[in-house]
Amino acid sequence: MDFNIAQVHEAIAAAIPDRECIVYRDRRLSFADVNERTRRFANGLAKRGLGIHRERRDLEPHESGQDFVALVLLNGPEYLEAMVGSYKARAVPMNVNYRYVADELAALLNDAGATAVIYH
Repeated sequence: MDFNIAQVHEAIAAAIPDRECIVYRDRRLSFADVNERTRRFANGLAKRGLGIHRERRDLEPHESGQDFVALVLLNGPEYLEAMVGSYKARAVPMNVNYRYVADELAALLNDAGATAVIYH
């Protein structure tokens, strides 16, 4: 099988758009809602030139041809939307602990080569 998380999410949203996708506290978001929001996020990344630059077949096993998007977010719908939206833009979302101090954060972002940072 050849598919990814972005394609799976799109397929589920097409099949059951009105079903709940994310329930967080008093918020309820349907698959259609989340699909629309993740597409907008992906389009926002793409408009800024973020995504894939070299296909996997053109890379060595240790290389990445995609931009890394650092997610410095608390738990909530926004984290999932940013993660899935990054996948839809063909970028790589990376979780960053919001408790990191400045030096730890700088080292991580530099070492990972993060192109963008999304934060609460």
